[in-house]
Amino acid sequence: MKHFFHLFFSFFILISFFPNQNYAQGISLHTPFTKIVAPPGQEINYNIEAINNGSSIKTANISISGLPKEWTYDLKSGGWNIEQISILPRGKEKLSLKVTVPVKVEKGTYRFKVLANGYTGLNLAVNVSKEGTYQTQFTSEQPNIEGASNTSFTYNAHLKNGTSQSQVYALKAMPPSGWRVTFKANGKQVSSVNVDPNDTQRLTIEIKPSEYTKKGSYKVPILAQSDHTNSRLELETVITGNYSLALVTPTQLLSTDATAGEEKKMKLLVKNTGSAPLNQINLSARTPSNWSVDFKPKEISLLEAGKTKEIEAIINVNEKALSGDYETNFEARATEASALSKFRITVNASLFSGWFGLLIILTALGSVYFLIRKYGRR
Repeated sequence: MKHFFHLFFSFFILISFFPNQNYAQGISLHTPFTKIVAPPGQEINYNIEAINNGSSIKTANISISGLPKEWTYDLKSGGWNIEQISILPRGKEKLSLKVTVPVKVEKGTYRFKVLANGYTGLNLAVNVSKEGTYQTQFTSEQPNIEGASNTSFTYNAHLKNGTSQSQVYALKAMPPSGWRVTFKANGKQVSSVNVDPNDTQRLTIEIKPSEYTKKGSYKVPILAQSDHTNSRLELETVITGNYSLALVTPTQLLSTDATAGEEKKMKLLVKNTGSAPLNQINLSARTPSNWSVDFKPKEISLLEAGKTKEIEAIINVNEKALSGDYETNFEARATEASALSKFRITVNASLFSGWFGLLIILTALGSVYFLIRKYGRR
């Protein structure tokens, strides 16, 4: 009997000294996604509920067990980093757990636990889908573009920092002689970019070939280099030719004569002097005030390389135009190129105006003669 009393007393004392030994009993942890597939460098966010199934307040220490040492985590509730929570009877508390998979990691399944007071466990697993690497990736979805030599080629590229540290990458290009390459990030021209760990920077690369580049395919290596890592991207520019347009006369003269009030007709030649076709060529003119110009035809839908199209320009000279030289600009504008020619038009007075002026002069002379005969000289 004494022995039984002694055991009961010892158990009572033990409970008295450790009143919270059982305070995590009745707490369960739950998250809907317990096994997730993720690539290296991925951040995984878990939404966890800590549930008090009992009729009294429960307090528990929250910890993570079994996570590989290269992995990192962040455990929060209510915006705070936490180590312990207290839950009302039949209540719930929300936890957020962010686990970061290392960049350099082997492919496979990794298991760990979320514990309440060290024994109420939530078993989680992450299946790393591929081998992780410590490197930089420089890619473009469309590394090959075709066009004429006198146009700009724009490539969209992505520079990914696959390391665990921020990297400042110097951007360099190795184009053919006479070519120009510019880099843009976030709409601004740059020569280097700072990329955070496991982050990607979008770049725009503009390549301007030399105008005299011959038809063919050209490789343009692009290099992104930091102190610790680098990556090379090779872009291809295919030159299909060049765009060039000329607007001249059959005689090569850029001047003509006209009479006030006349419809002066001129022959113009629209020439495709490039090595690529020209599309939608429109004719227009800038004339002196109250003049106008009509073109026949006014538009050329397609002009092949090396071809010439004859155009008739009908200049409507203002009937009140005074004698002298006037400038009229003719322009041929295609989708790809344009040409502007300045013509000097010398306006002569009309025959009627000449005879009318002569009549005025003769009338004046006749009046003087009549006065002299009538009144004599004094």
